Amino acid sequence: MAHPLTKDDLDNINASLKGIDSVKGIIARAKIAGLDVAEQEQQMVTAEQRLKAIKQGFFPSGRA
Repeated sequence: MAHPLTKDDLDNINASLKGIDSVKGIIARAKIAGLDVAEQEQQMVTAEQRLKAIKQGFFPSGRA
C-alpha cells in the first residue's frame, strides 16, 4: 500500500509548525498590548494539535 503522504507533505507540516511558533510570539505581544486574541489563540492551538497528530500518525519517526 502506497504511503498517502509524501516528503513534501512532511515538509509542509514542519513549515506550518515552525510558523505557529512565530505566531505564538505575536499573540503574546498582542495580549501584552491589551488586544483580545483569545479566538485566534484557540485556532492556533487547535491547528497545532491537528498538525502534530497528523505528523505522529503518518510520520512516527519524523521522517518521510
